[in-house]
Amino acid sequence: MRVEDQPAYVLHLKPYRDTSAIVDLLTPDYGRVSVVVRGVRKSKSPKRQLLNPFHGLLVSFQGESDLKLLTHFESHQNYFTLAGLHLYSGFYLNELLVRLLPEMDAHNDLFSLYQTSIQSLHQQHEIEPVLRRFEFRLLLELGYAISFTDDAIHHQPIKSDAYYRCDPEHGFIEVDENSLHGLILRGEDLLAIEQENYSYQTTRRAAKNLTRYLLKPLLGKRPLKSRELFLS
Repeated sequence: MRVEDQPAYVLHLKPYRDTSAIVDLLTPDYGRVSVVVRGVRKSKSPKRQLLNPFHGLLVSFQGESDLKLLTHFESHQNYFTLAGLHLYSGFYLNELLVRLLPEMDAHNDLFSLYQTSIQSLHQQHEIEPVLRRFEFRLLLELGYAISFTDDAIHHQPIKSDAYYRCDPEHGFIEVDENSLHGLILRGEDLLAIEQENYSYQTTRRAAKNLTRYLLKPLLGKRPLKSRELFLS
């Protein structure tokens, strides 16, 4: 297998042997790809900085195994510089993709969304709407999306003045306002999330609780390292 001049972003880099590295890339046509980059950790390597996160690249790679060999890479399009909480948020998006996105599984729309999200963080946009849109879209791409417009039992439109319990396998089930079982959310917030309207703090809080609830079984027990940065 040989791939030439594929757009890519670096998601993660780790040392490999004496001077090489294993790099996780996000590409539009091949999804997440793990590659070996030979000699890139040598002190005089001129291309090491190109493998920093959030740098748009053109890459070529080859190989039959899960771990490909990166044969060429060069700068392409933008290099997004992030700082502070926006930087930590970018690391969070990268870690989600490394942990959850299968290798060699194409997601063109997700690649475009990632690029847009990183650009928004680079431009210092509000963090929570950027993260929530990405998380919900990632769940959709992975096949774990649920309907925000109809309840899961009676298939009736979500009512703004009602309360709903989230069932990850089926959707939202209308419950009594005082129900203590599971994650309970207001219909008003669900409808706002459907419209990607995060104007109100209650909606932002509901969306954050919901994405954590839906992502938790997919991520397993191992905590996200990027989340620890927000607490440090």
